[in-house]
Amino acid sequence: MTLFQKQQLHIEFSAQLRYWIDSHIDGFFEQLDEEFFNLAEAAVNDVAQRSYIDAIRELRQSREVLSSNYRSRVLLATEKFFLDYRSYQQEFLRTQIRIGQDQNSMELINQDVLEEDLAVMRVAHHAENKLLSRLKELSALLARVTPAQTLKRNEVPVSPGLLANALQHVLQDWSGDLQTKLSFYEIFGKYCLDRLEKLYPDLISLLEKTGLKPVENRLQKPSQVREPEQRKPGTAGEAPRRFGQMDEGTLFGVVALVRQLEDEQRASLGLPSQSIADFPGEWPVASVDTIANVIGILQSELSMNPPQDIRQARVTQNALKGQLVSELGKTVKDQKVRLQRIDQHIIDVVNMLFEYILDDPVIPAQMKVLLVRLQMPVLRISLEDKSFLTDRSHPVRDLLNNLGAAAARWSDEGDYAENSIYGHIEHAVQRILSDSTAGVDLWIEVNEDFENFVLNEERGASVAEERLAQVAKGKERLSQARQAVDEYLTRLLPAAVPAAVYQIVDEVWRDVMTLILLREGEGSTEWNKAVRVLERLIDSIIPRADPEERQAQMAKIPLLLADLRRGFSSISYDSGRAAMMFKQLQQCHVTTLRGLQPATMKYQPQESGATGGDSLEEILDDEFIRQASELKQGQWITWTTGAGKELRGKLSWRSEVTDLMLFVDLRGRRVAEMSSSELADLLRSGRATLLSSIDRPIIERALAAIYNTLTRQMPGHVLPA
Repeated sequence: MTLFQKQQLHIEFSAQLRYWIDSHIDGFFEQLDEEFFNLAEAAVNDVAQRSYIDAIRELRQSREVLSSNYRSRVLLATEKFFLDYRSYQQEFLRTQIRIGQDQNSMELINQDVLEEDLAVMRVAHHAENKLLSRLKELSALLARVTPAQTLKRNEVPVSPGLLANALQHVLQDWSGDLQTKLSFYEIFGKYCLDRLEKLYPDLISLLEKTGLKPVENRLQKPSQVREPEQRKPGTAGEAPRRFGQMDEGTLFGVVALVRQLEDEQRASLGLPSQSIADFPGEWPVASVDTIANVIGILQSELSMNPPQDIRQARVTQNALKGQLVSELGKTVKDQKVRLQRIDQHIIDVVNMLFEYILDDPVIPAQMKVLLVRLQMPVLRISLEDKSFLTDRSHPVRDLLNNLGAAAARWSDEGDYAENSIYGHIEHAVQRILSDSTAGVDLWIEVNEDFENFVLNEERGASVAEERLAQVAKGKERLSQARQAVDEYLTRLLPAAVPAAVYQIVDEVWRDVMTLILLREGEGSTEWNKAVRVLERLIDSIIPRADPEERQAQMAKIPLLLADLRRGFSSISYDSGRAAMMFKQLQQCHVTTLRGLQPATMKYQPQESGATGGDSLEEILDDEFIRQASELKQGQWITWTTGAGKELRGKLSWRSEVTDLMLFVDLRGRRVAEMSSSELADLLRSGRATLLSSIDRPIIERALAAIYNTLTRQMPGHVLPA
């Protein structure tokens, strides 16, 4: 897109955005004014009431300024997106770490700042979930405007996150207390962000009219990005869904629950006490560097002595959890600083996250040993960059999900070479561990390299899988053709034939007719010729009593032999064995021409495999047969062979005729062929498992499991209605 085209598009895009802002900004402030008034009336004391009355006064005095500044901020973001994308990235997308008055301290100002940041994240994420499909369309179209032709949903200039951040930027000079600021975000989410559903279709229509085509973001594969699963109320074994805006797919939702746990519930979940956050409130907050130093030391110790098997990994993970709490407690006490409770809660959740990875039934044991080594780097990043709490496409989550997806599809066949799947995952983990101070840029770089490797693997696997499917289809067609030819021969041949003829039909002409049937089809000219040759062959060995008939019969034999030789040649039959067969046929013809009957034998073609065992009704009523029969192409299973080896494969192809199923590995190589009944036997005996959740990203699987665990432990009186 040329600069002139971008300028024109920016003008039209901004006009629609300005109209949307102007349509809602006045109503937003009116709703906010009413909210402050209601809160003042409901205030439990004079101090709280006075703060809301002051907020009403300040809002009415500064309303025009706030409105103008907000409009300018949003339109500036749009202008830079279209006309100066690099500047847009630096000013509007880069994570902002707010620091105290001492610019060298890198300490968060206080708990109020964090609460405000989390409130902004919460309302933005709630809106993103509601508008996900439209936001995807918008990001796919706007990606065409960017230099890299890629754009994540939260990078769209009119995404809920950027619009909420613009309000937070405008409120920097607001003199009211935290509660009044939180009211801004709550009303903004309800009155403005929830109404983006009216703006997005107009913007999408505008972009489509300009000729923009959507770009598929290769960093968000369809198999890895899914909508959150919708639960039905009252599902057996689940706590009732009573959490409204809380989202099990985000760390924020999980952290919000952890913050409400009482000591008894923490102990039952294996979480340490909150003692490392119980230091005097006047002590300054521990800097990110202080916490990162402790994590870095533990990471270095782990790198020198990594676990070698799943048992060691569990022991190491438990030891690290206790050691981290102990070292952090000692450090903050020695430096007379305090750890924010939110940081301890993040530590708790990351520990639970990697405990889930160790217990995940989808990931093979050796891969768990690799992935769990990333616990300390993930913890450090999550403490430094709070957007890790809500951003589903955060670089750390992207890499973990990509590594987890490849690991889940890997079978331990002893291949740990550098160019293997295992080798590339190990290399990615080592690169992250090699630099204990690296930021998200390293995760992005490692993720891009790993994705490129996976894309190449997928291309190769697709080709290999297609070839295997073609071979399987060819084998099935061959089997069908052989069966059809055998049925035809059984009808055509007499009950008994001479041994020489039997040999020619069974070893040669059966294959000749099968090849013609595959190439030309039944009823073709070549098929009819082959049938006539077979009929002439049968006629040539029937004794005649009349001398003249025998003479005529003998005259036809040379032409018959010539046609037979052409058939032998068409399948490249061994010339030496063919000569022996023709010699035996000649002797048979000599006997026939003397009016005698050659010795005969019954023709019995090879039988197709018959189904045995249970009756059809019993099979159809078996739940395991139903599971095997309903298995879809692309679904994965894992099973244990008779020798005790664990394998996993994806259903690549299923025969509609024989019900034979072909399973391939991550690289498209054949793993096994089995029928539905064979798979059902494995399922029935507990030796096979359907990996139904393999396509759900590992972080989402983990967070959903943790979320459900927490809701069952949550004290009833703190659950939102």
